[in-house]
Amino acid sequence: MAFSKGFLAGLTLAIAGSGAALADVALENATPLFGNWKLESVAAGLTKPRIEENRNWEFRADGIIVTSGYNRHFKTTDRHEWGYKVESGKIIADDPGRPGKTIDYSVYKMEGNELILKGGLEGFYFFKKQ
Repeated sequence: MAFSKGFLAGLTLAIAGSGAALADVALENATPLFGNWKLESVAAGLTKPRIEENRNWEFRADGIIVTSGYNRHFKTTDRHEWGYKVESGKIIADDPGRPGKTIDYSVYKMEGNELILKGGLEGFYFFKKQ
């Protein structure tokens, strides 16, 4: 059975408009992020295997993110601070290892005490509010 391009385009719009797919949550400001979040795991994709983490991310009202806890990359406990802002609905964070560069995250899900960020170096970041 053959379908016209117009039919397929309409079907695509209908599916996208149905709410069947999850979309990123556009932040109006950083207020919902404020506080301590425990990074429990990271994954390259939502359905990919998760890598356990045990780090704390504190989003401060002064535009600073503080990460602390065990760093599996460096195999030691550490603490880092860097700046962030919310712009165009996304989190734009300074890249601590590359001055002048940023790491961008979008909020994939924020519900109750659960936060999932998409982007960065790992793909997906799974948090629980502390």
